[in-house]
Formats: sequence, C-alpha cells, structure tokens
Amino acid sequence: MTCRIRKMNPQDLPEVMELLERWSMAPTPGVANAERSGIEIAHAFVAENEDGCLVGVGSYLLLDEDTAETASLAVAPQVQGMGIGAMLQEARLQEMLARGIRRVRTETDRPETIAWYQRKFGYRVVGSNPKKHAFSLPDIDTWTVLELDLEQWSRARGKR
Repeated sequence: MTCRIRKMNPQDLPEVMELLERWSMAPTPGVANAERSGIEIAHAFVAENEDGCLVGVGSYLLLDEDTAETASLAVAPQVQGMGIGAMLQEARLQEMLARGIRRVRTETDRPETIAWYQRKFGYRVVGSNPKKHAFSLPDIDTWTVLELDLEQWSRARGKR
C-alpha cells in the first residue's frame, strides 16, 4: 500500500476523530479532567492513502521546552501491520527533534503497543499513571508511561 504522511489540516478533523473513536481514543471536548480534550492540529500528522482517505493519525503535545508527549496514534484496522504507525511515529519524532525536544513521553494501556515502542524505537518504561476516565481499554485503569531520549534515538537511527 502506498500512503503519504503529511501535516494534519483542520478539514481532516472529522475523519481523524472517527478513526480515533474506532479505538476509543477520541478526545472529549468540554469534559472536565478528560484524558484528552482535543487534538493539536499544528502538532499532528495524518496518513493518506492513494484514494485520499485518511488511514492513520499521530500527534504530540509540547509539555515544556525539552519535553513532549506523543498522543493519538491510530491506524485504520484494514491497514494495520503495513508500517503506517511507524511512519507516523517517525514523522512526529523528526519534527520534535527539529524543535529541540530532548525527551519524549508516551502513555499507553495496550501491551502490544508498549512492546512496539520499546522494540522499534528504544523507549523504556518509567512508571505508570492512573487513568482519569474510561479511555482506550476500559478494563485497564492505569497508563504505562514510556520515555525516549530523542537525541539517543537520533544517533542510533543514524547508525542503521
């Protein structure tokens, strides 16, 4: 499958929200203490197939001048396993690196996603956080917190 990774546009929001809702990860605007109340379009990428349909999304949040958190990574079920999630992750890591971000955090409740971040990108588990409400997997009540040294990732990537 051929797809193009590009920056998200405001017009993409309905399709992005639909894709995130498929995985119970859609932001909940207007909800106090929501896990995610929105998606930062300026810090988001989408994967678009040859028909112009969105088949993936990946965004990040700036936490401070040195730290960001990845958010809202989702790939359409019919194209999972084709490397689209990795391409979205690469795009957002490259942009964060260019912005001078040194440390990237990720929270997830999916064991296969934890293993993927560790194996593919070199993240390490640094702790856990309680969930604020039912988001993602409803039967798991904590997030596993992973962290990546972005400069170390960049150096290791250059040696491949």
